Amino acid sequence: MDKRLLTCAILCTGDCVADIGTDHAYLPCYMIKEGLCRTALACDVAEKPLESARQHVLSQGLDEKIKIILSDGLDNVPSDGVTDIVMAGMGGELISRLLEKCSWIKNADINLVLQPMTKWDCLRQWLYDNNFEVTKELACTEGQFVYSVMQVKYIGEKPSYNCDGKYLHFGFVTDDYPEGREYISKQCSRLETAGRGMLNSSEKSAYGKQLIALAEEYRFCTNKY
Repeated sequence: MDKRLLTCAILCTGDCVADIGTDHAYLPCYMIKEGLCRTALACDVAEKPLESARQHVLSQGLDEKIKIILSDGLDNVPSDGVTDIVMAGMGGELISRLLEKCSWIKNADINLVLQPMTKWDCLRQWLYDNNFEVTKELACTEGQFVYSVMQVKYIGEKPSYNCDGKYLHFGFVTDDYPEGREYISKQCSRLETAGRGMLNSSEKSAYGKQLIALAEEYRFCTNKY
């Protein structure tokens, strides 16, 4: 269990967790053994990682509590009883596409835990446009990388916060803990690099200046400690 998955586990709240793209089923096994859920679904799109998951579940003696499911995203995942859905280690665009295909996730009782590796702004935009609210967001570090993990629920209307550059690029990660400050710092660097790369383009120069300004606005969060 790396820090990404441990953070995902912290944000799960219910009795039955569906881990989408489970790989070795480390998250479901950990959550069952720690008493964080009663049952789990370990799901993957390919047979090879699913076999690895199956063997790990068997080795832990958890085959009666964890069901192995071959599924492209949520296509073959039964909705009955699922309280939490975890999608971790995927790009934000892929997570958005997988959510888009599934109608039953539009349920206020389902807790979504999402950890995008890339294109986090695309995922946040999709969530906002489709009436999902980010209720909590935590940053975590793994080696030289820093990620954010979002806790999300369907609210049936646009969230009360603005879908602006701050939300799209920083989410709701706060600067009151080391990982949060590191996440904000990394995002500032990414924005500034991207913005400066646009300055020589007549079509993108204005947007590049916006990104640089946003990075400068947020950089104080990591420099004041």
